Amino acid sequence: MSVQAVTTKLISTLGNKESLVPIMVKDGVDSMSLTYKSYKEGGLVEGIDRGIDEFGTQAIWIGGIPFFKFLIDKTIYKKAKINPQVDPRIIANKEYSAWALKNAKGIMTNNKTQSVKEAIKNCLTDGGKKAKNLYISKVMAATALTLGAFLFLTKMKQNNTKNIVKKEMNNNVNDNKLQTQVKTGNNSPSFKGIVKSMTEGVLFNPVHNMKIIDAGITTERLSCSRNKVEFCEHAIKEGGFLFFIYGFGNLIEKGINKFSLKVLKKPIDASIDVISDKSLVQALNDNKILSDLAKMPKNMKSLTEKLNFFTENPDNILVKAAKQSKIVSTVKDKTGKIFIDTSKYIDLKEAEKLAENLKNIDKCYKCSNMPVSKFINKLKILKIASVGANVGISCLFLGYLIPKMIYEYRNKKTGTTKFHVAENIKNEKK
Repeated sequence: MSVQAVTTKLISTLGNKESLVPIMVKDGVDSMSLTYKSYKEGGLVEGIDRGIDEFGTQAIWIGGIPFFKFLIDKTIYKKAKINPQVDPRIIANKEYSAWALKNAKGIMTNNKTQSVKEAIKNCLTDGGKKAKNLYISKVMAATALTLGAFLFLTKMKQNNTKNIVKKEMNNNVNDNKLQTQVKTGNNSPSFKGIVKSMTEGVLFNPVHNMKIIDAGITTERLSCSRNKVEFCEHAIKEGGFLFFIYGFGNLIEKGINKFSLKVLKKPIDASIDVISDKSLVQALNDNKILSDLAKMPKNMKSLTEKLNFFTENPDNILVKAAKQSKIVSTVKDKTGKIFIDTSKYIDLKEAEKLAENLKNIDKCYKCSNMPVSKFINKLKILKIASVGANVGISCLFLGYLIPKMIYEYRNKKTGTTKFHVAENIKNEKK
């Protein structure tokens, strides 16, 4: 694979709003910096405590839901004879499901012996109720089990830290008395759980679904805090993490994209896959973007007509771009021929946004007085810089600012950056 292909794949993944990878990268930087800072300021005991918390949580946070969903797919779904890859949003809409069944072609990607038509048909045997309810139950069960795993990790970590401190004290019974007494309050601060509505938008989006996990982890961390200082440290850490992961990153991206369009006259809202695709270069050369976009059904058209546009216009630049940006999924038949996978949901709102992005690209290209290749190269460079800046700025805040704020707060409240939980355990033992 060429360097350009690797770069495109990397930027495509990091710039995908529905991908967990950019969140994982930012969380990894956050975890490593906090663990290092804990070891440096609080010593080995806090380093171990923080390391178990951060990296254990990351493993559960990233792998928990997929793992439990996998188990449910292989047991309950298999027994119910329902293919878990058929999107329930299709089944829940009568017009959409009728279109999907009529236009279904190819073989399911997770079952080489089952056709797309057969998989959709199985889900519609009772009007789709069973398939949709099973999916919602799966997401809720996987979420609950993941949060349960995190709670187990938290209790295990706290017991481990307590045992380490007690063992150190038993091995050093003749040590001098503690010179510093850390002033902390009760060990059981009160916290009301965060209530978050699990709307369909959350259930069907992996990033939004992760917000439920984050809310639960934040709630459990705060409620399980071992003293008020740790409670506030968790509040700083979790609040900062949620803001920079889900809020600040989007603000950075929107700001950069707006600046690029308004000032540089280079629209970079579309994914790097769309910008790098040869189809876009060809469409700009042939001056066919606006004519292709004009074929897209307007709002007054029926849902079936809007969906037919994607199956009936394979050479349309919008359809090609929608496939590149994964708005439209594809599937193969036994001979290797490619079709649109009608078992996967087509987000028409995202398709409309993509159409607007293509229109901006066409407009700016015509005003640029540049050859197509040079114009596209500038878009790619700006897109790469945009994604890099977004991830880099967020990592800078998460890797430096948040840990610094935590230990500045600790020093202010306790007069030291040492691990106050360990000090509390020692005081209780004495």
